Amino acid sequence: MKRTFLTAFALLSFMNFASQADDKPVVDSTSVRHLNLNEVQINASRVNAKVKNLPQKVDVITPRMIKTSPATDVAGLLKRSSSIDILQYPGVDAGIGIRGFSADTQSKYALILIDGKPAGTENLASIDLSNVERVEILKGPFSAQYGSDAMGGVVNIVSKSRTGKLGGSASLAYGSFQNSKVNLNVGGSLSELLDFDLGYTFHKQNKDYKVGNHNLYNEAYAKTILDATTYGARMENSQFEKHNVNARLGIKFAEDWKLNLNSSFYQALNVETPGNFWHTYGMDSKDIKRYTGGFDVLGKAGIHSLRLSSFLSKENTETIDLGNDGSGNLEKIYKNYGFQLNDAFQIDEHTFAFGIDNRTDKYESLNYTKEGTAEAPYKPDYNNRKTGVFGQIQFKLLDGKLDASIGGRGDFIKFDLEADKFLGNASSSETYEIFTKNLGLKYELCEHISIHSSWGDAFLAPDAFQVAGFYTVASGTTTRGNANLKAEKSKTFDIGESYKDFQNGINIDFTYFQTRHTNKIIKELRDPDGIKKSGDEFYTYINADKANMSGIELLASYDFGALSDYDYSLRLYLNYTHLIDATLKYESNGKPAEGSMRYVRDNTASFGLEFDNLKGFTTCLNGRYIGHRYEDNYMYLADYSNWPNVSKKPIVFNGKEVRPELIDEALLRHPISYVFDYSASYTFKEKYTVGITVSNLLDENYTEKDGYNMPGRLVNAEFIYKF
Repeated sequence: MKRTFLTAFALLSFMNFASQADDKPVVDSTSVRHLNLNEVQINASRVNAKVKNLPQKVDVITPRMIKTSPATDVAGLLKRSSSIDILQYPGVDAGIGIRGFSADTQSKYALILIDGKPAGTENLASIDLSNVERVEILKGPFSAQYGSDAMGGVVNIVSKSRTGKLGGSASLAYGSFQNSKVNLNVGGSLSELLDFDLGYTFHKQNKDYKVGNHNLYNEAYAKTILDATTYGARMENSQFEKHNVNARLGIKFAEDWKLNLNSSFYQALNVETPGNFWHTYGMDSKDIKRYTGGFDVLGKAGIHSLRLSSFLSKENTETIDLGNDGSGNLEKIYKNYGFQLNDAFQIDEHTFAFGIDNRTDKYESLNYTKEGTAEAPYKPDYNNRKTGVFGQIQFKLLDGKLDASIGGRGDFIKFDLEADKFLGNASSSETYEIFTKNLGLKYELCEHISIHSSWGDAFLAPDAFQVAGFYTVASGTTTRGNANLKAEKSKTFDIGESYKDFQNGINIDFTYFQTRHTNKIIKELRDPDGIKKSGDEFYTYINADKANMSGIELLASYDFGALSDYDYSLRLYLNYTHLIDATLKYESNGKPAEGSMRYVRDNTASFGLEFDNLKGFTTCLNGRYIGHRYEDNYMYLADYSNWPNVSKKPIVFNGKEVRPELIDEALLRHPISYVFDYSASYTFKEKYTVGITVSNLLDENYTEKDGYNMPGRLVNAEFIYKF
C-alpha cells in the first residue's frame, strides 16, 4: 500500500516538474473554456438542445473525464463518473439502474443508445471506450421521445467523428493480472468530400484477478456478508480476451448534406465466468460476437434539420460449460434492426421536432445437453416489433428566461412468438398500443440561478413470451402467456435549482425526484380450476407489484482554475444520489405487504479532484461511494422435497462452511464500500504520453451482486504515440 502511494506521488511530482520546464504548452488554455457544459449540445434530446436549455436532469461525461478514468468499457466509466446504480458480474456482464429502478444486466429500465440509435446490446461491459467521445445521461422518463425501456432514463454514447487534418494514435498498456491492452486509431479528412474514422482495440487479462483485501468502512460488518475467506483470494476462472473494430466513412454529397456509413465488430473470446466466488453453480466460459452497421443521412432544407438513420446488429453469446455442473452449452442470439426519421426546425427561438421510429428486437436461444444434443431452451424464440410517432416542442418565452418543453409519443407494438418443437408451443402474436407524454419548465431567476421541473410518464413493454406464450420446458414446468398483460408504467416528477457560473468555476444542481411505478410484471403459479391438482398447475405473468421511489440528486463542482482565468484547471467535484424511499408493494398470502426494493443502493456517489496544468500533465483522484443495498439470500443448499418445510445447510468451499450463521436470513443488507482510483499522465513534445492508472487504489473488497467479488487493486502503465 505504502509503496503504491509513494510511487504515485513521486510520479506526480516528476511529471508536474517536467511539464513546468516545457515552455510550449501542449494544450492552449482556451480549451478549458470550451468545456463549459452549459454549451454542450445533447444529441439524445431530439431537439438539438444545449444543456442550459433542457428542463430535464442531464449529466455529461466529457472527453477529459474519460481520459483520466482507468475504465476500459462504458460500465466501468459510468460507475466511476456518475451516481447511477451499476450491477456488474465478473466475465464481461453489466447493467444499470437509474433513480431507484433496479439495476439489471439486460438494462430493461434504462435505454442504451449509441449516437441516438439502439446500441445493439444490453450489456454495457461489452461497449469499449476507445471510440467514445462523451456520454450523455438523461435522468427521468423519456418514453415520450424513445418509447419502451426509458423509464429510469437514457444513456447515449457519442462516438468520435473526426474531420480536418489526418491524425491518430497508437497506445500500449500493461499491468496487474497480466493485463495488456493495445489501441490503434486514425481519422480525419481525405478530401473536402470524404472523412473517416478507423480503430482497433485488443484487451487481454492472462491471469485470474485477486479480490480486494480491505474495507475502509466497518470491515467487521463487511466480513459477515462478504465472508472473511474471500479477502485477498484469487477469483478463479476470471480471465478474458477482447477485440473491437470500428469504422466510419463520411461522404459530403451536397451542400449541407452528408452521409455517414458506420460499422463495428466486437469479439470477446474465452471469457471465463466464475459464477460466484464459491462457484455454487459451476464455472463456465463464453464467447461474445457482435456486429453493428448502419448509416445516417444528415442535411438541411430551409429551416429543417433532417436526419434519416438505419441500424442493424447481431449479437451472439455462446456459454460453454466447463463440465463441473452437469449442464450443457447455451447459445443466445440478439438481433436488432430498424430506422429513425427525425425533423427538427426552428421558428423564431422555438424548436419543433417530429419523427418516426421503427425497431425490431429479436431473441433466439439454443440449449444443449452435456453430450451436445439439442434440448428445449428456457423460452421460445420471439421478437417485439415497435413503431412510434413522436413530437417534441421546445419554447423560449419571457425574453429567453423561460424554457418550456412538451412532447408526446404513440407506440404500436406487435409481439411475435415462434413455434418450437422442443417446447411444444405454436406460433402466435398479440398487439399493444400506448401513448406517453412529458412536460418540462426551466426559469432563470437571475444570472446564473435557475429553477427547473419536469413531469413525464413512461412504460416498459412486456416480452412476447409473457403475452403470447404456451410452452413446457424440459423439467415439465408449463408457462402460459397472458394476453391481458399490461405494460409496466411509471409517472415521475422532479424539481430542482441550479447555480452555474463557468467564469467563476461554479456548477451546482440540486434535484428532488419522485416516481410511482405500477403494473410491475411478476411470474406466478396458477391453478386453472382453483383446486390443487397435480400436473394442472402452470406459471403465467400478471401485473401485481407496485413501487414508490423518491430521492435527491446533487451535482456540484468548483474549478480553482477560475481564480487565474483558467491558466490551469483544478476541479473538485461530487455527483451524489440519495434514495429517500425505495419501497416495493405486493401481496403476501392474499394480504397487502411492502418491503425494501432489492438490488437498489440507498446512496451512490462519485467524487474527486482532477488537475490539468494545460502543459501536458493531468492527474485525478476519483472516489466511488457504494451505499447499502438489500438482496435475497441464496447462498445455501436447500432440500425442497418436504415443501413447504425447506431444510437448509451451508455451502462448503475448500472444506469450510460458507456463512453458516446467515442461512436462515431471508434478506441480506450489504455493506458500504469506498472504491478509489488514481491516474496521472504527462504528454511531451506534443506526441508522446506516458501514464499510470491505479484502479481500486485502497484494495477494497466489494461486490455489486452478492458473492461476485470484484477485482482488487490493479496498476496499469501506458504509453501513447500521437501522429
